[in-house]
Amino acid sequence: MPPHACVMDIGAFQGRFTDAALAYWRPDPVWLVEANPDMAAVLREKYRRRSECRIIHAAIADRSGTANLRVNERLGSSSILPILPEAERVFGHTLAERQVLAVPARTLDALFEEHDIDRVDLMKVDIQGAERQLIEGGRHALKSVSVLYTEVMFTPQYAGAAGFEELHRLLCDAGFRLRGLSEGRLGTDGALAYADALFVRPAARGERP
Repeated sequence: MPPHACVMDIGAFQGRFTDAALAYWRPDPVWLVEANPDMAAVLREKYRRRSECRIIHAAIADRSGTANLRVNERLGSSSILPILPEAERVFGHTLAERQVLAVPARTLDALFEEHDIDRVDLMKVDIQGAERQLIEGGRHALKSVSVLYTEVMFTPQYAGAAGFEELHRLLCDAGFRLRGLSEGRLGTDGALAYADALFVRPAARGERP
């Protein structure tokens, strides 16, 4: 990572990715974007003495305004998309929606403009199936992102979510190239359910497209 790298943690949740980024790279600034208002409040308190950390309470969507956040009893599975019954069979435990909250929604393009963000060296995305919406609302902003680290799904878990093949095509069309996949999580049937994928923009790394 370059000195004073800019990191964006979308779907920051409890801040674990940000904690790792702060320890390894000492980035400044770090933008933490979280849709759940309770978790956003937790992040504000957690990082209140870290001036490099900026908390944004918003869901990333394909249009700005408001979005319905479907808060799951397993908070890490909350999404602006409805969770499918198949997800319970994949993971072998209940994934019931606890409540639906109206939350601020921003496109990635609007977020960059509102906060005068002109570059992001590393963007982490964990938004439970809403990755297509991020891409569709961020076609300009994504041009300023060098490395994208995102969850990708190989089995259906959220209604209307893009699977790995579609996301791979969309991100390649946006100028990224797949660098690698994490080992991932297996479902109860032994099939790969999801993994984390690392995409890089070749021009930003001096690599061949």
